[in-house]
Amino acid sequence: MKSKHNILTLFATSFMSFMQLLDASIVNVAIPNLTKDLHVPMNRAEWIVSVYLIMICMLLLFWGRMADQIGYIKIFQTGTIFFTIGSLICAMSPSLYILLFGRIVQGLGASMSMATNIGIIAMIFPMSQRGRAYGINSIIAQLGNISGPGLGGLILSVLSWHWIFIINIPIGIIVYIYGRFMFPKENRRVKEISYDWIGLITYAVAIASFFVSIFMGQDIGFGNRAVILTFIVSLIFWIGFFYAEKHIKSPLINFKIFKISRLTLSLVSALIVFSVGYYANVIMPFYLTDFRSLSTSLTGLIMMAIPFANVIAAPIAGYFTDKYNAASVSIVNLFIYAIPIIFLMQVSKTDSLIVFTFMLLFLGIGNGGFQNNPMIMGYAPQEYQGIAGSLAALFRNLGMGIGVSIATTSLYYGMSLKANKQIAYYPTAHPNWFLSGMHFAYLTALILLVIAIVLVYIIHRIDTVMEKKK
Repeated sequence: MKSKHNILTLFATSFMSFMQLLDASIVNVAIPNLTKDLHVPMNRAEWIVSVYLIMICMLLLFWGRMADQIGYIKIFQTGTIFFTIGSLICAMSPSLYILLFGRIVQGLGASMSMATNIGIIAMIFPMSQRGRAYGINSIIAQLGNISGPGLGGLILSVLSWHWIFIINIPIGIIVYIYGRFMFPKENRRVKEISYDWIGLITYAVAIASFFVSIFMGQDIGFGNRAVILTFIVSLIFWIGFFYAEKHIKSPLINFKIFKISRLTLSLVSALIVFSVGYYANVIMPFYLTDFRSLSTSLTGLIMMAIPFANVIAAPIAGYFTDKYNAASVSIVNLFIYAIPIIFLMQVSKTDSLIVFTFMLLFLGIGNGGFQNNPMIMGYAPQEYQGIAGSLAALFRNLGMGIGVSIATTSLYYGMSLKANKQIAYYPTAHPNWFLSGMHFAYLTALILLVIAIVLVYIIHRIDTVMEKKK
């Protein structure tokens, strides 16, 4: 009975992660519908995606730190409530601004649950079973991230965009009720709670102003004084955050962990690969729905090729990781990832949809085969396992947020180059402008992927040297 209870708890926490990561990506496919229904330009509608990810990135470390003091379950359950309420606000939104408010509430709740689900798994599973439990959690969560556009397309083919938020509500209620009665009892871990308010404020402002400067630049131009000033503000607060964390007794993050070179390189490479993975979420709905004039249901079915391939590739790559090592397996899969990226750099309107779908399968294989969690957790010493897990979640979400920023910025810039004027919307009268922008965007994706390959190769070389020393 205890074993069954643990498995149910694992799936309850994992499925909440699935829904919260799903909400980071499912909105992308609804952007064309939202721009028309809410009467807003494409670049403004992208804030619906971005504000959610920014909130998660801003608060993830803080709630992880609080969970170590207050307890994982209390924060997870509170996060579930906020995420469910935020979903209700989004579902009932009559305007962009109320929808953005709902996304902020969702992001608050998601940051609380994401910061604690790994801790809950560690509480209920013995050390001998944690590896498998973490693996199941990771696969389920990753499926939420990559299946969003496909699932969203299927929902939008029969229902309005409001339903992509409505589906969260019953699931959130069920998970909360289950947790209320079935999660283990947990006492406060410390007598006196310590708050790193300076670290939180400087970090949150640095993150928020960084993303705001990027999206303002897309809207009014990167040479605008307000954009430059916002970026300078971000830089100042980043410097303030690093200084504060080095001199405070209980910091949000202990920077000593970054002295572990393979761990740091693994985190950065994971951020880059998640950024590249998010290009498809941002660009594909416009390519398939607007440029190729496909229905949302067919768009959804085609994009489901990515999570389908991911589910197959992830356990196979995991098997080879156990046999060889994570860095070697990741390099091979990153080269596989490059094949569809190169294809998308030159895709046209006449390319076969069968070939296109086949290339999306390669995207899913490359993404699923990249062993970011085994690398990150494998290179972290036992005393850093907790913080390494939080950093893995943070860099994953940062990657998604940066992916939205770079994908949209490069897409608009590529369209602007073709049009000889600034473009920040889908050019309905000139679809060839969009195609040029898409080609340029995937050129930047290839450059990022090459950087990730170099970083993982360095990790592989360090592994080889360490093995020889043994």
